[in-house]
This record gives sequence, C-alpha cells and structure tokens, in this order.
Amino acid sequence: MWIKVVLIAVIFVSTAVCQTGHCFEPGPVVPGGCHNLQRLANKHCPPFDEPEFLLDTSITRALLPFYELAPAIASDGTNSLVVWMDSRKSFYSYWPDIFGARLSPSGTLLDPQSFEILSIARHWLYYPAVAFDGTNYLVVWEDGRHAGWADIYGARVTCDGVVLDSAGFPICTAPDSQKAPAVAFDGTNYLVVWADPRFGISDIYGARVTPEGVVLDPAGIPISTAPNWQGTPSIAFDGRNYFVVWADFRNGLPQIYGTRVTPEGAVLDTSGIPISTVPYAQLEPACAFDGKNFLVVWQEYRRSSVNADIYGARVTPEGAVLDTNSIPITTRGGHQINPAVAFDGTNYLVVWADQLSPIYYYYDIYGTRVTRDGLVLDPQGIAISSAADNQKSPAVAFDGTNWVVVWQDERNGSHIYNRSHIYSARVTPEGVVLDPWGVVVSGAAHPQWAPTVSFGGTNFLVAWQDDRSSGGDIYGTLVTEDGVVLDPDGLPITTAPYWQGSPASGYDGKNYLVVWTDCRSGEADIYGARVTPEGVVLDPNGIQISTSPDSVGTPAVAFDGTNYLVVWQVYCSSGVSYIYGARVTPEGVVLDPNGITIATTADYYCGGTAVAFDGTNYLVVWTENGPYSNDIYGARVTPEGVVLDPQGIAIGAPLVEEESPAVAFDGTNYLVVWCSHRARSDDIFGARVTPAGVVLDPGGIAISTDTVDEGFPDVSFDGTNYLVVWQGPGTLQELHGARVTPNGMVFPSVPVVIQEGYQLSPVLAHGHGSQLFLVYISWTGTVAGKVYNTYRIWGKMNPIPGVEEYAAHENLSSMLDATIIKNVLRLSQFQSGCQSKSVLIDAMGREIMVLVPGENDVRGLTPGVYFVRTDKGVASRVVIVR
Repeated sequence: MWIKVVLIAVIFVSTAVCQTGHCFEPGPVVPGGCHNLQRLANKHCPPFDEPEFLLDTSITRALLPFYELAPAIASDGTNSLVVWMDSRKSFYSYWPDIFGARLSPSGTLLDPQSFEILSIARHWLYYPAVAFDGTNYLVVWEDGRHAGWADIYGARVTCDGVVLDSAGFPICTAPDSQKAPAVAFDGTNYLVVWADPRFGISDIYGARVTPEGVVLDPAGIPISTAPNWQGTPSIAFDGRNYFVVWADFRNGLPQIYGTRVTPEGAVLDTSGIPISTVPYAQLEPACAFDGKNFLVVWQEYRRSSVNADIYGARVTPEGAVLDTNSIPITTRGGHQINPAVAFDGTNYLVVWADQLSPIYYYYDIYGTRVTRDGLVLDPQGIAISSAADNQKSPAVAFDGTNWVVVWQDERNGSHIYNRSHIYSARVTPEGVVLDPWGVVVSGAAHPQWAPTVSFGGTNFLVAWQDDRSSGGDIYGTLVTEDGVVLDPDGLPITTAPYWQGSPASGYDGKNYLVVWTDCRSGEADIYGARVTPEGVVLDPNGIQISTSPDSVGTPAVAFDGTNYLVVWQVYCSSGVSYIYGARVTPEGVVLDPNGITIATTADYYCGGTAVAFDGTNYLVVWTENGPYSNDIYGARVTPEGVVLDPQGIAIGAPLVEEESPAVAFDGTNYLVVWCSHRARSDDIFGARVTPAGVVLDPGGIAISTDTVDEGFPDVSFDGTNYLVVWQGPGTLQELHGARVTPNGMVFPSVPVVIQEGYQLSPVLAHGHGSQLFLVYISWTGTVAGKVYNTYRIWGKMNPIPGVEEYAAHENLSSMLDATIIKNVLRLSQFQSGCQSKSVLIDAMGREIMVLVPGENDVRGLTPGVYFVRTDKGVASRVVIVR
C-alpha cells in the first residue's frame, strides 16, 4: 500500500472518482472544456470530461444587459465583418473583450450569438479596427493584458468567422500605452498605425504585418514625431502608398495632418502634410480613397467652441490638398461628431453622430453622399438611424452592393439597464436606407441570472431570472437526483409584464413556493407562485405577497412544517429601511398582508436577506448599514410571526464592512456566513448561532481569507458537515468551497467549479442523505454544438471540494506538490514546530489518531480522504491510494 500526501488536492488513481456514493466516470468531451486540474497548470489543455451540466439548453436570441461599444467594419466583397468592444463576459464596461459577427449583403446576421475574437479575464480590450487582405481579416485593438498599459495586439479571422490567433499576437508593446489603432492592406501586407507616447508625448507610429500574422517592424515605424500631441490616426491605401491622417497639436490647437507611407515602411512626408490648419479645433479624422484622390473628413469647431460640424478635403496621391478651405459636409446646426467614410466606386458615404439641437442630449446617425469632385449630394443629411436615446460612433464599409453602416445604440435603455448594443443598416448607392429600424448585430442566446434551488423529496426545483423576452421573467426546471434535467427548454413560472427577478424558493412537502421581486405594477413588489413536483404552476398570475409603495427586493423563504415565512427588504423614501416578512400557507394564502416588521434601521440600507428554520423558530439574517459600516444582523421569528429579537442580534464583527449573508441549520445550531472586508480584500467569514440567539463565534470564523476578493457565499448542511461555497478567488472568479464542521472547524478551501469565464451566484440545496446540489451562473460558449455566448444556469451534483475538480489522472504527481511515502505518514510534512498538537481526522470530522513527530504507521486505515489537524488549523490532506 502506498500513501500519497497531497498539499493541494485529493486524488484517486483509478478509472472513476468515487466519493460519498457518487461516481463520475470518463464521459463525452464537453466542447471547449478542460480538465480542471490541467486548466490550473495549462490554460490551453486538451478537453476532458467534467461533471458540471447546463440546465436550460433553449436558445432565444436576446439583447444583453451590458455595454457593446465602438464598432468597426470591413467587407470581404461578399460579407462584412463587424467587430466591437463587448463587456458581456466580464460584466464590466471597463473590462471589455473583442467580439464580432458577420453580415450578408442582404443584411442577414450570419452569427446571431456573435463570436469571441479575444477575451482576457480582468483586463481590458479597447477600440478595435479591422481590414481584409483578400483571404482573411486582421482585427487590431488596444490590449491591457500587461500591467494595465495599453499595447497593440491583433488576430486574424477567416471569412467563415474562425479566429486563427486565439490568444492574439503583439504588434507593439513599447513603453507606456499605445492607443487608437487603425489598419489597411496594400495587396501584400497590412500597415497598422496607432498613437504612441513612448517618449512622453503621443506620436504616430506604425508597423507592417504580413497576412500570416508576422510583425515586420516590431520596434515600430515613427510616422509623425512632431512637437506636442498627435493622435486618433486613420489610414487608407491608394494602390501605391498608404495615406495616414491624424489630429495634430503641434501649433497649439488640434489640426489635421497626414503623410504618405510606402509599402516598404518609408515615410515620404516626414514633417507631415497640413490638410486643415484653420484656427479652430479639428478632431477625429477619417479617410478613404476613390481611385483618384483621398477624401479626409473630420469634426471641426469652426462655428462655435461647443458645437462641431463635419468638414472634409480631398488630397491627391502626391500629397496635394485640393480643398484648402475645406468642404462643409454638414453645418446644419446642433453638434456633429464621430465621422467615418467609405467609397462605393462612384461616390463616398460620410456618416456621423448628429445632435441636431444642443438642448437635446441624444445623438442620431446621419450621413451624406459626396462625389469624387467634392460635391455634397445630401446637404440636409440622410437619417440612417433616429431611434430613441443615443446612437454614436458610426463606422461604414461598402460590401460590393451597398454601404453597411454600424454604430453603438442605446435605444434599449442604457440609462436604466446600463446597456448599449451594436446596430447596422444598409444604404444603397442612391442614398436609400434599406434597414430604417436597424439590424441588431450584437446579441446572444438569452442570458439567465439569480438562480435559486430547493429539494422536493424526489427532484430539485431550480428557478432563475430569465431574459429570453429581453426583460426579466422567472423560469425554472426540475432536476432529478441523478442530474437529469426534466425541462431542458425551461418552465415558465411567471412571464408577467415588465421585470421580475431575484427569485427564492422552498418546499412544503407537497408543492414548491417560488417568490420573487416583481415590477408589473410599476413599483417593486413581492410575488410568489406554487409549483407542483410535476412542474405545474398553480398560480400563473402570481400571489401578491407584498405591494408596498416603497421599493422592495431580494426575498428569501423557508418552511416551518405548517406555513412559509417570506422575508424581504424595503427601501423607504423617508430614509428608514426595514426587513419585512409575511407568512404564506401551502394553499397560497398570505396570512400577513400588511407584513411583519422584523427589523428597522434609520440608515438608508438594510438588505441582503436570508432565512432558515430550526424546528421551533426561524432565524432571519440581513445586512444592515450602521453609522460606520455594514454589519450582519439577525432576529428569531416564531411560526406565529412574533419577532423575538426586535433590536436584532449582532452576528458579525463591529466596524467591519460585511454583506451577503446566508444561513443553514445543522439540527443543533445555525451557521451564518457572509462576505467580510477586514483586510485589503473581501473574505468569507461565518459564525454559529444557537436557537436561543446566542452567537457562539462573536469574532467570526475565518472560512477563507485569500488575498483576492471573495464574495456572495451560500451554505447548506449535508447531515454531517456544512458546505460553504462562494465566488472567487482568482482572475476567472471560479467557485471555491470549504467544509465546516458543526463545532466550527474549517477544512481547507479549494475550487469546486472552474469553467471558462466567470462563475457567479452559487446556491446549494440538500437532497437525500449527504447529497448536495450546487447551482450557479457560468459563462457558456459552445456546448454540445450549440452556441450560446452568454451567461446561463449550470448545476453540479455533490460538489465535494477538492475531489471532482482534481479527478483521476495518471500524471497528477508531476502537477502537484506531492510526497509519496510507503506505509508511513511523516508529521514533518505538516507542522513547522514540534510544540503543535496534531491529529488525523476523517472527512466526517472524526478524530482517528493522535500524530506524533516523525513517522506514523497508517497501514491499517481504510482508503479515503483524511486531514491533519493542528492546534493552528488544518495543515493539509492525506489520501490513501491502493
């Protein structure tokens, strides 16, 4: 018998990993998946089977509640590739990724879920540009992967939408930040240009890139190093040379300059060509070539210092400016910005964002055709998009039949939902807009949020907020204890008008009760519906549990054997906030229509509710804003609705920022867990509370204190120990977990789920025996051949920390810090000093033997998972391998 001492994980070398009666044998490959241990060591590992599974496999294309910004477009002569900044995967507009989608000449979206060009966790990718070389596209962007500085990276994309450079390749990584790239193709190579401050003030640099992705000028070509700032370059090719234009501050005010660059990288006009040097600010130039001359366009503040117009000038291939007084392309009042230009073989189309009146905040997308002779054909402009809210940052390309204009569009409520999307419209050479309402280019399978799960004696009911109708509905599915999803298309629990979200659920022995926040009345209320074990919704119109005139939200629910107690938070306009509750019978009758006041605070915030029942009373816990910090409080409530602790029980530590509580009961005490900001990061803490309301751990139990933020914990009791799970730590925000014994001993925290992108909002439910079911949100790319590219609800049965995520593999010892000792456990592996008392305990927390310094004979132990416990805490794990 051999003993493997593993400092990180628990390993069984066999053809299956079996713990607590549950086995995960090798199975089919999950597309895009990685064996989780290998993923930790190598992000580009081959796929292995994983036990996580997707709950709802239906796809309804929907707009995503995130920012999609700064589109760029190029055409391959048939289809067009649109690329943009996209925050769907990172949740943050300041950590966007680069996504793309193709459009056919008929305006058909060929990639309805979009596709990822590059994503880097917790780093930003900004302002893409794109060009076509006859075979593939080259997409370039600002890349923040190196210590927050912007570099210029690129990736090639085929006409079929296949990304050839999945990690991107560096084009320029000079000191400081390189910004605002632009790109064109000369028939042999690309020239990428950008603003470059490597010597302190921004200059214009460039580099040639081959169609194979080889950077020919890794140090960069200095295109303009004139005094003061130069930036926002644009580029076009005339068949002999490139023409690069930019905004230039060499004379104080920004003016428009340009220069010619040969395909060999030689700069022909080293001092630059002054295209427009009138004494007014000029910004954001763009250029295109018509076969004879270039047309350069820009925004200019000639009319006022507040409102810009769009001007232009033609420049010959020899660098002569034909329109020294500039061409007024649009000067019709208001504010016009963000010009872009493309040529169709006969005329140019110049497009811009247009704020017709300065008293309005919103912009529309307008355009006009301009002849090769500089004649403006549409002096009043062509309204390409005049939808509600903002449309900005247009780009344009000609696809061989029509112009295709793309832009970022906030018509779907950016100020309410923090979102903007990418739209497109085709414009004929005659100036007719073929898509007056626009075509949504960005989008994905409908996202899902805020899962909840409860066990019904036979199956689990999972419910969530579902955006398949581009709003918020509550959907669910039944899942067997074997992990079989019974409703793979989702079960509609409520599809009432307006928004519904933040569901919670419980089971009364006969039916489930799902409760949620509901805005059908125009105010946030609390509603619920009963669902049978067969998935029949008994209350399709919902049960009104609370219709307070104040803002309410985030309900929680538990069952006491007779009735449910639903609790929620209330935000009052008077500045007083409450925790309210109401009892609901299994028949759906609300016994407390006016609510039960559980807690009152004079501060503006009181929320984050959770509730559990101990057989006699409920314990309700919440986050309360005190004078100096957010704290965790609780109160016991009887089944008759009497609040036993009207002043609240202080559970967390004073003067420490704490939030997101969860609670479970083990038959003797409760365990309350929460997120605590005691150090420089958010950690996971907990405390046991007796049914009498006594806090047994007034300083809190440190469950996980990683140096990276952790948050949003949940907890459940499996009959022997608690399992606490939470978001993070790590740049990918995976889910970690730890066992906690009823006496408060904490086992080491390890990953329980590691998938691509973020994993969020973990919730747990206890089934039969020791079975636990973990449900969470995860980024979902392509699964079983179906493209989602959004966040969906996933599940995992028996999420044993450290077991399934480190499943059997022949070469694990080379990946882990492991020591193999025959028949002997050497205590020196686990303690730094001889004064510490050490014991060996099993996975149930039972003491097996006291360990002595030196060698300990463990040949009589049953193979399984063991821990070494010292008086300083759990030091490591021991696994017996036969």
